[in-house]
Amino acid sequence: MAARDGAGVELTNNILWLLKQAFYFSLTSVNEAVGDHGVSTAQIGVLRQLSNEPGLSGAELARRLLISPQGVQLALTALEKRGLVERKQNPAHGRILQAFLTDQGRQVAAAVVNDAITAHDKVFGVLSKSEQQTLRELLARVVEQGTGHQLYTDHVDP
Repeated sequence: MAARDGAGVELTNNILWLLKQAFYFSLTSVNEAVGDHGVSTAQIGVLRQLSNEPGLSGAELARRLLISPQGVQLALTALEKRGLVERKQNPAHGRILQAFLTDQGRQVAAAVVNDAITAHDKVFGVLSKSEQQTLRELLARVVEQGTGHQLYTDHVDP
């Protein structure tokens, strides 16, 4: 007998339930893959973004990663305490702090991103490259509609 939600809809026909299960599986897989590095998934995003764009402010990171400024600050503070990130005052706007990876931060970022990509490929390897691209495009449309923000192209690439 198929599982049903409270409204009597078969859960396997419920897109939200499927998204939740896929998210949980992918998040668990990535967390297991990067566990030895001692970073959270939010921190992975910050490390990756700072690898691509050194010197971003917390607000800029929040916009690019679609997470709250508070979440970014928590991630930056934790990464800074570990010596992976350093923050410096913006020369033109002294109240704005820019974040940069340290040498150790660049090494950890490279390892973490590599391990996260491997986990991602394992999770989504059941789909062809074309199916993965279609899924990215469809989910990006849903996210853009829900957030009102157009996604940065590096946010949807594998």
